[in-house]
Amino acid sequence: MYVVIAGLSDIGKNLAEFLVKEGNEVVIIDRDLPKCTEMAEESDVMVITGDASQKAVLEEARVRNAYAFVAAAGDDSENLMLCMIAKEVGAKMVISLVDATEHEEAFKQAGVSFQVNPHMVAARHISRMIAQPYVKDFISCARAEIFEIEVEQGMKCAGRKISDIAAPNGVKVLVVQRGGKYVSSDSEIRPQDWLTLIVNQESAKKGAEFMDKWFAKG
Repeated sequence: MYVVIAGLSDIGKNLAEFLVKEGNEVVIIDRDLPKCTEMAEESDVMVITGDASQKAVLEEARVRNAYAFVAAAGDDSENLMLCMIAKEVGAKMVISLVDATEHEEAFKQAGVSFQVNPHMVAARHISRMIAQPYVKDFISCARAEIFEIEVEQGMKCAGRKISDIAAPNGVKVLVVQRGGKYVSSDSEIRPQDWLTLIVNQESAKKGAEFMDKWFAKG
């Protein structure tokens, strides 16, 4: 997968490094020469020193051939401008950081595929850590949330068959993994197993009650 990122912000840098580690081809664009030099020397990310608002720079980065273009610059106005120019150059999927929720509608009207508010993402993760410490990771989508839970000794689900855990409507155990392999619904759940659950947004309260019942210790 080929991805172009505009902006060597902390998020842009971390995203680029993560994508490269996953085996993707990444180009990152930034005007700051010292930052670009440091990034090029310390990682396998291809770095272009230049202004991503210039069509010539985006064409050098082969934006029209990219799977996605990500605007990760300093502020919403700059990110919005970068997204609009990237679409003009031929970007297929355009994703942007959006710091202020009141700006999200402007990004939608500009045809930006996805808007990510990093402050809200961080707040959701911290909230989960406080309220549901057994949740190791989660993804929030428009209509559902997906949770990853590592089973620990003392959880009520340990020793039960997967099929015995009666999930309410709107909540579903998708898969259980043990040692990197999937196990059947007739297997007993063991400590160190990983469960993946999906909870519909309208069933959020029932989902929280279900997870507290089976995965909270004590």
